[in-house]
This record gives sequence, C-alpha cells and structure tokens, in this order.
Amino acid sequence: MRRAALAIVVLLAVRPAAANPLDAFGFGARAGAMAGAQTAATRDGGANYYNPAALALGDDIRIDVGYQLAKPVLSINGGGQGVDASRGLAVAVSAPGKLGPLKLAFGLGIFLPDERITRARAMPAGRPRWSLYDNRPQRLFIGSHLAFELHPRLHVGGGIAYMSRTKGDLNLLGRVGFPDAEGSDLQTDVSVDLKTIRYPQAGILFRATPWLDVGLSYRGGFVLSLDQQFAIRGDLGAPDVAPIIADAFFALRTLSFDLFQPAQVTGGFALRLSPRLLIAGDLGWQHWASYDNPAARIEITFDLGMFNDLVNLPPQVPLPKAYFHDIVVPRLAFEWTAAITPHTTWQVRGGYSYEPSPAPEQQGETNFVDNDKHTLSAGLGLSVFRVTEILPRPFDIDVYLAATFLPERSHRKLSDIDPVGDYVASGVVFAAGVSSRWHF
Repeated sequence: MRRAALAIVVLLAVRPAAANPLDAFGFGARAGAMAGAQTAATRDGGANYYNPAALALGDDIRIDVGYQLAKPVLSINGGGQGVDASRGLAVAVSAPGKLGPLKLAFGLGIFLPDERITRARAMPAGRPRWSLYDNRPQRLFIGSHLAFELHPRLHVGGGIAYMSRTKGDLNLLGRVGFPDAEGSDLQTDVSVDLKTIRYPQAGILFRATPWLDVGLSYRGGFVLSLDQQFAIRGDLGAPDVAPIIADAFFALRTLSFDLFQPAQVTGGFALRLSPRLLIAGDLGWQHWASYDNPAARIEITFDLGMFNDLVNLPPQVPLPKAYFHDIVVPRLAFEWTAAITPHTTWQVRGGYSYEPSPAPEQQGETNFVDNDKHTLSAGLGLSVFRVTEILPRPFDIDVYLAATFLPERSHRKLSDIDPVGDYVASGVVFAAGVSSRWHF
C-alpha cells in the first residue's frame, strides 16, 4: 500500500509537459534588450516567435544559439513564493530557398529549459498563487515556420508551435485487506499517454518605405490540461476467507488546467529615423477573458456491491469563475548604431513595456494573484565582419539585461471570515541573456 500511495503522488504531481514560457520572458537577446517590440523589427531567429514573415528577409542561412535566464522574486505579505526561475538554451535556424520565382525561407525555433521539462504544480483552489508565473518558467517551446516574399515589399509567414499534454492512469488490481490494510495484495499498473497540442502562429511584414516597416502577427491560444485517474478494483476482505465485497471498484479522476496561453494579435512598426537610429513599437491584444479556474475538477465513481446505498458523496461545489479580462500591451524600443569600423559594428538597445494585469482584485473565494508589469530593458550588440577566410560572413553577439517591476497591489476580501484574508502582492523579475548568430 505504501508503494501504491507513492505512485499516486507521482502520478498526480508530475507529468511530462511542453508549453511556452516565451510570453512571459521573451525569445532571444536582441528582443530582450528591446522589451519584446519585435513584430516589425525582428531580424534574427526571434522571428520564429515574434513574426514568422520576417524569416523571408534574409539571403543567408542563419543559426542563432543563446542562453537566457529570468528569475522572479515575488512576494505575498512580504513572504517569498518560491516561483521557479526560467533558464535555458534558445536556438533558432532560418534557411532561405526558392520555389520557382518565389523566394521563401524555413525557420525553426526551440527553447530548451536546462532544469526541468516535466514539472506541474497542483494547489488547493483557495491558496494564493501567481497565475501568470507559477507554471510558466519550466517549459519546452518548439515552433516551425515557413515564410514567403510575395513582393519585395510584402512578406508573409506562418507555422505551428508544438507542445504536449498528458493523460495518466494508475490502476490497482487484486485484494484490499480489511480490516488490516497490511494484508492487501495489489498489482500496480501505471500508464501515461502524451497528447500532442498544436497552435498556429502567423504574420505579415510590409516594407512601406525604405525607412518604415509595419507588421502584424497572430498567435493562437491553448490550454494544457492535466487528466489523471486513480482506480482500484478487487475483493475487499482478509486473505483465505470469503470477501466482504467481491469485485469492488473505486475510481477518482481529476481534471485541471496546468497552463493557459491567450490568443494574441499584435501590430508593430520599425521606423528608421536615420542610418543609425531605429525606433520600434508594438501594440498587442491578449484574450485573457477565456481564462478558466485551473483548480481540479474531481469525479468519483464506485461499485461497493450491497453497500452502495450506504455511501452518499455530495457533488463537487462548482468552482468560482476567474473573471479575467482582455488586455492591451504597448511596447517601445530603440536601437542605436553607436560605432562602425571596417570590421565591427556596435549597437546600443533599450526598451520599455507595460502589461496591465488581466486579473481583477481577489475579493472573493479565488486567489489568482497578478499585478501590472513595467519592464525596462537594455543591451548591446556586436557584429564582426570577416572573422576568418573560412567565415567571411558576419558573426553577431547580443547581450541584454531587463527588470520587470510589479508594484504593490492590495487584495481586500469582502468577507471578514475569509480563510485567506487580505494580502498585498508585489515583486520584480530579473532577466538576462546572451545570443550568438552565425551567417553562412
């Protein structure tokens, strides 16, 4: 029975999963330095996330390899919440080609966490949790895209991002000892099935003038669900005697939501005010109104023979609604070419973004903690030309630092006897990263 209990804990607490942390922390060092204002300004492997249409701009094969880290330091009533850091390898590949007279490009983007890719966390429905950070950090992202140049000024692209959810079952078969549980004789069968989830990404990039690009991107929404079941079937009684209940059955199924990504539409511009100064801006809409309470829905079924009438399980109380709302996120950034020599080019970058919280003040039973977010970012870029005769094309390296500030937000409960009570949430998220780009 101890082994069975351990298996239940493992099944309900941990699952292989893949999803997308990039909404929270970005993809690539250049994008990180520019606060994510990349819908019209992306020119590197970040196009696989920000706007696939930009993949068709290049004429050479590009390989981006980088590492990025984001560390949330979040608190409720001054106490730390232990929200995981996000750190891992960011890799992207883009390769141009031709389809008759049509120019095209293929892109692949991957974010590979270096700590966990199988973490899920389930909490009691009423416990305060940072809804937008709690389960985002440790996730695997994979996206593949195809872009076309329909006209020298017009580029389109799209593709699919991949992830998986799981459906797991723990089945126990045999005899359940009664009244002495140590006399149980049970066989354990654990099965976990991976179910692939795909969501679309698409974009348009229009080069309106030699000094102005405008872009539009769409990212589909998704919900990652946890579907886990524990079932036990067998006789109930002591060994070597007639069972009290023959072929009894009990099953408990939980269905909860492990991660939510809102559908998003973002428009942006990249304005070149001079040969050295680029100004970029984005305005994005995120559909958080469809966010649902992620707590577990529980279903219990049983067959206890002649004792069925003695068991009366009340139905689960409906979970309270989350009442999230859609938000609009502005971003503004610059890129200044600070120095140019025959073999090097230096860029200085900076940006700001404001993400209002989609969560209302938590006055009732729910405790989905979230705050407005102000992000300040800065970074440097270096392009080196003709590194060697073997690598005559440019080699780029980018670095960035960013801080997201979550100012204090008070949650005042309507009920004086609320089990959680009033609380204040605040925090900051520190981020850093480095990327290298190779041209072939």
